[in-house]
Amino acid sequence: MKTIPLKLQLLAAVAFSLLISFNEAAAQPPPIPTEQHTIILIASGGSMSTVGPDGTTRFQRAIQQAKNFVSLPLSIPQYFAVWTFEGSSYVKRQGFSAPATTLATLNLLQVGSGAYPLAYAVCDAADELLAYRSGTITARKVLYLLTDGAENSSPASTQCYGPSSVSDYPNLTPGSWQWKVRNKLATGNPNIPPTSGYPLVLLLDAWGGYIS
Repeated sequence: MKTIPLKLQLLAAVAFSLLISFNEAAAQPPPIPTEQHTIILIASGGSMSTVGPDGTTRFQRAIQQAKNFVSLPLSIPQYFAVWTFEGSSYVKRQGFSAPATTLATLNLLQVGSGAYPLAYAVCDAADELLAYRSGTITARKVLYLLTDGAENSSPASTQCYGPSSVSDYPNLTPGSWQWKVRNKLATGNPNIPPTSGYPLVLLLDAWGGYIS
């Protein structure tokens, strides 16, 4: 069985809760989505260059998993953006584009170095994702996060910066980065906890030192 330490366990719990809340948010069934908008957010820090038993690096695995996701057949139009994050910031590698363009972008990405400003990247990506084609009210919004580490380098000036939560989900410590990320995904404000469902779905792929 896979084992997940506290920091990433909290984030994974947020991801699971988002999926549940997305389906149970409203008393009435939500409108059938007519589009899907996805930001693919890939950690590109130094640990992603670690080579696994199969001879591929974690970064190569992340790219392949992202390509597999982009290639999934869907009956509605899809638009993908691609971001990477490392050090103290993130890079927007591609704006929202078609699947074919996204696959080409993913093929060009390379691993970098540094730590993980995960909270900074996730919360800014949520802002951009929710703003994209905001008039398309039936769009499904997806944030696909691929990482082998948890938050450890978001600048103090950024909206979701905070210490790690000392308590497990769902009782996240107020002011922690996990608490702020959950709030951001639920309400659009890192300091306002959710009272209803979430406007987007967070998908999480994680491995390495955090998942054996």
